[in-house]
Amino acid sequence: MAKTDKDYEQIASGIVEYVGGKDNIAHAAHCLTRLRITPKDTSLVKLDEIKKLGVIGAQMIGDQVQVIIGNDVSEIYDAFVKVSGVEKVAQINENLDGDLVKPKKTIKDILGSILPNIVACVFPILPALIACGMLQAFIMILVNLKILAADSPTVATFSWIYNVAFYFLPVLVGAAAAKKFGAKMAMGILMGCILLYPEFVELVAAGQGTTIPNPGGPPTVIPGTGNAGFLFGFPIYPADYSNTILPIIMCVFVMSYIEKFLNKYLPKSVRVVFTPLIEMLIMVPVGLLILAPIGAKLSGLLGKLLTVAFMTLGPVAPVLLTAFMPFIVLTGMHFNLMAVAMAMSGRAQKNIVTHPAYFLSNTAQGAACLAVAVKTKNPERRALALSSAFSAIVPGITEPAMYGITLKYKTPMIAAMIGSGIAAFIGGLLNIGTYAGGPPNIFTLPLFINPQTGDMTDLKYAVICILISMTLTFIGTFFLYKEEKADAIDAGEE
Repeated sequence: MAKTDKDYEQIASGIVEYVGGKDNIAHAAHCLTRLRITPKDTSLVKLDEIKKLGVIGAQMIGDQVQVIIGNDVSEIYDAFVKVSGVEKVAQINENLDGDLVKPKKTIKDILGSILPNIVACVFPILPALIACGMLQAFIMILVNLKILAADSPTVATFSWIYNVAFYFLPVLVGAAAAKKFGAKMAMGILMGCILLYPEFVELVAAGQGTTIPNPGGPPTVIPGTGNAGFLFGFPIYPADYSNTILPIIMCVFVMSYIEKFLNKYLPKSVRVVFTPLIEMLIMVPVGLLILAPIGAKLSGLLGKLLTVAFMTLGPVAPVLLTAFMPFIVLTGMHFNLMAVAMAMSGRAQKNIVTHPAYFLSNTAQGAACLAVAVKTKNPERRALALSSAFSAIVPGITEPAMYGITLKYKTPMIAAMIGSGIAAFIGGLLNIGTYAGGPPNIFTLPLFINPQTGDMTDLKYAVICILISMTLTFIGTFFLYKEEKADAIDAGEE
């Protein structure tokens, strides 16, 4: 989990206390992974207490205390200098982690770390997502109050501004993922930009192949190849990576290991030039030809599975789709549901697939956040929960709720899945659906009104199901959510 400046300062303050206080510190420095402190009186050092501060470990080497921290060592050292008042010195270019006995990771450990790592890569960019979600809500309120015309240039401008944070998610997440995995932030941003380069996006949309363009010259288009370019003779899979997070996280994760390997073996004198060069020479083909397309192919597989599910599982299918919608959104696969929705809508004359699931899932996420806001005593957590609830219910933007509250603290997500799943089962029995497309939020509830007959039956049942979803989720979250667990998660202890 990504730590904040406040977390770093709390850890640094604890270290200062357990090495005997400010007056007992003679010198402090840090290497690549460790904080190295020379105490005046080693008898005052409490190693066992230091180990409880959320660090990897602590030990005495001669008369020096070594606190093993990992990638966050420079941030904690800066906080330590600030708290202790010791003189700041340059980093020691040494890594002694070879003497640590690291526990072997099991398959369960690896699988269990996937979701927390995804959350940690998105959590730092929540302010951008919240800002865009709130902006859309504000504009929609002005439109509904007739202060702004829906077709006005101002609304059109704010609409594309709202979409910026979500369209460029690979760039934002690339920066956060680089920090999380210990790579250079600029390289994470660069990898995200590669996935969204305009010429590549145009080729994806056109479904054509092309040779790699020469600088200053037009590309040679080879029509009918069904890909988005060639790289060393291999066709590039034509996937749209806007609004996605998994492809860039996978790319930056692998890139971080390449970067660390290069920094370890390249001479320091050439590292600044050749590390990023070799990094890109490896990551461009690996990312465009292998890693990034995996997410796109998984999305296509999901669409096929959902089609089969709705044909065979009956009323159980809406339950599964609604309950697991947060994870579908998390992977960016919800965009692939449009084909399924269109196919189902053609048979039923209304969308009984995606929109009921979106509405019930979104409002459940909002209700879970409201329950956390009511129960928590942490003012920062309450503020985030309230803004996330508003974002999920009013404009229908659930990313802040998921990455900031429900996925992060787990039990609110469980409650939301149960509450929305039960409501979806009822909605499936009532055959609720929408009659037009549009974003699922409080302003688009009229989508459930039959425009040809004016029949409001679907709307009435949809509102009932939404209230059931929110009520069950709120109650479930209120009882399942534990403040002490949330505190431990924020402190990085779980």
